[in-house]
Order: sequence, then C-alpha cells, then structure tokens
Amino acid sequence: MRCGFFYNFEAREVAVRRWCTESEELIAVNATDSERVRLGIRDLDKGLGAYQLDSYSRWQQLTSYITPELLQRVLPPQGCFTSATGSAYEDEEMATVRRQLRQRAERGELDANVQAIIDSEPTQSNDRFQFTHVNIRHSFPVDAAPDQIHRYSQDKTWLLRTLLDQWPNGVIDLLGEFQLSFIVILAGQNFTGIEHWKRLLHLVLGSAEALTDEQLVGQLFVPLLSVLMIQLRECPREFIASVLEQDNFVAEILQMLVLNVYECEGNAAQVLVPELDKLRRLLATFGWTLPDGRQLQEAADVEEGEYAPQIVDI
Repeated sequence: MRCGFFYNFEAREVAVRRWCTESEELIAVNATDSERVRLGIRDLDKGLGAYQLDSYSRWQQLTSYITPELLQRVLPPQGCFTSATGSAYEDEEMATVRRQLRQRAERGELDANVQAIIDSEPTQSNDRFQFTHVNIRHSFPVDAAPDQIHRYSQDKTWLLRTLLDQWPNGVIDLLGEFQLSFIVILAGQNFTGIEHWKRLLHLVLGSAEALTDEQLVGQLFVPLLSVLMIQLRECPREFIASVLEQDNFVAEILQMLVLNVYECEGNAAQVLVPELDKLRRLLATFGWTLPDGRQLQEAADVEEGEYAPQIVDI
C-alpha cells in the first residue's frame, strides 16, 4: 500500500518524518527529535544528491492552483493519505449496492448473512478525502420543471455555477481540486482521485451554456484545458491505456466540448479553438483522434437521421 503526505513549507522550515514499519507510513517525530535534525542539518549533505530542477518545474505546473487552504480542507489530518484513503464517492457507490441488495432481499433472493451486511452501519473514519462532492447525475435544481430537468441533465451549466458559488475561491478551488485529484491518482495510486477528476472534467466540459460567458471561458475553460494537457504529458503510456482510455470517457467528453464550441453562438467560445488544436496535436501522440466540430456535427446528423421517427401512411 502506497502512502504519502502533502506539506506546505515556509522559508527555512525543516519537517521530519520517520518510517513506521508496523503501520507502513511516515509519521511526524516529536519536537526534540525534530530540533536535533534541524541543528545538524548540514550533516545530511553527504547523503544528498543534486536536486533535479526540471522535476521542480514540472511539479509547479502540476500544482499551480493548489493552495494551502485547499489542502487543509480536502486532505485527511496532517495531510497524510494512502492508496486506500476513501471519499464520499465510495459512500455513494456503497449506498447504491445496499439499495440493490435490499431490493433483492425483499424478494427473498438473499440469505440472512447478506441481510446482516445490508443492515450494518458504514464504518466511520478520518482517513478520507473531503473533495467537493459532484453529483453529475443530478445536475438540475430540486424544484426544476420538466423542461429544466431535460435541459440541465444534458447541459451541466446549472450545476457548474452552483458549485462555483459554494467554493470559497470559486474557479481557483475547482482547478485546484482538478490538479489535486490527478496527483492523488498518479503519485498516490489512489483511485478515489480518478472519479473526482472525471466528474470535474465532465462538469466543466459538459457545460454548453457556459460557453457563452466570455469571462468564464477565459478564467475556467482555457486554464482547465491547459492543466489537462500538462497532466496528459505526465501520464505513463500504461496509465493512459488502463485508466484514461477505460470506457472511452475522456474521448467522449472532449468530443462533446468540440461539438459544443462548434455549435456555440457568439464569439466567447472561439478562444478555445486554438487550445483544442493544441490538444488535438497532443492526443495524436497517444494515437487518439479528436475530430473537428464539422465532422462531429455531420456524424450527429447521420445518427439523428437514422434513429429519427418515421412517418407512415395508415
């Protein structure tokens, strides 16, 4: 099991951690040991190598929107996490499983042992990420009219604006959580991150109505695509194949954005065209093809024509 921690260093600060063989995690030492290391800091020089500044530059790009306040809000206590650290998304999945099992139990299809599992209380733990929960399937107001439900089930703009109002720092917090969830996957091998990363990507790139807002396009859509390209460049090939290509989610959501930009009225969304061209060239290095808006529109027209209602004479 992989473990790690985030730490925001102040100038000239020394942080000391000791590896615990029993719990297999890095734990903070007491103040006396920490001070001893600080006073003898030069004694560590003989065991150190040159710092790779190229890695530092890449790390800065991967974490440019992550603030100390966001880390304190999202991470478990002391900023420590493991590959098994959970989140609300596991609770959501378990609630679905329990509901399905309960329905089967009511039909008499399960034995008593399974019933005991259904009735048991979920385990409470502090080892949890507190990512902002994005319920991508319920992306419309509670009191929405039928036309609003239909509209905002497809277009995530209402949910996007609602969540931006809830985040203390709005767009910065969204981009920060997008970066943090990726690092949790890539460095921490914790797949809680991939679910949050996917939902944030869907939330933003699936918001067609928001593309008419010039300010939001400039402050959110453009930076998010830049962050996405930085992240993709850091992905090992096997990670691309096993995670990002799974169920074609990334390809489908990017195609949705391309088509929305193509169909968007006004000039606000046009600033995304050169960004999408950059992304298209990057994806080509992975063997991916991202069609342009005209090609996607033609394909959509063909599909709509194939499944359109047929009028017959009786």
